[in-house]
Amino acid sequence: MPVKLTHQNGVLRVCVDRIEEGRASGRVYSQRLAAPLPFSSMGGLLLQLERLLEEQNFPQASQRLRTFGGAVPVRAEAVLPEGAMDAGEVAGARGEIATFSLNILSRRNATWQGRLDWLDGGPAQVFSSDLELLDLVEQRLDILSDTITL
Repeated sequence: MPVKLTHQNGVLRVCVDRIEEGRASGRVYSQRLAAPLPFSSMGGLLLQLERLLEEQNFPQASQRLRTFGGAVPVRAEAVLPEGAMDAGEVAGARGEIATFSLNILSRRNATWQGRLDWLDGGPAQVFSSDLELLDLVEQRLDILSDTITL
C-alpha cells in the first residue's frame, strides 16, 4: 500500500557542497525522492523542486492553469515514490559547506510558503515566497562562504 506524502516525510534536505563564482551546487535528499537530486545553481534548484512538487501534487497548488476544452488533467496522488530513500539516509546527509531542511507547507498565490531550518546552528526562518527563500539562502551562504576557505 502506498505511503501518503505528509509534511513530515516530505521535507527536503538540501546539501550545499560548493560555491564557485557565486553559484551554489550540491544535492537534495528526501523521502520523496528515490535518489539524491543534484543541482548546480539555486535558480536551477527552485525549478527542479517546482517540477517535483507538481509531479507529486504535494503540497497542492492553490491555483492551476485553466483550460477551455479537452480533457481535464489528472493530478497524481500525493504518495511517496517506489524505492524512496529511507528516513535514516535523509537524516545522515550533510553538505560540505551548508545543510538545511526545507519544509514547503503550502503553495498559494503561485509561490511557496514554508520553513527553512539551518542544520549548522543558524536560526530557523519562515518564508512567504520562493524568491524570499532564495534571498534567505543566498544571504546565509554569503555569510558561510566568508567564514570558510573555499
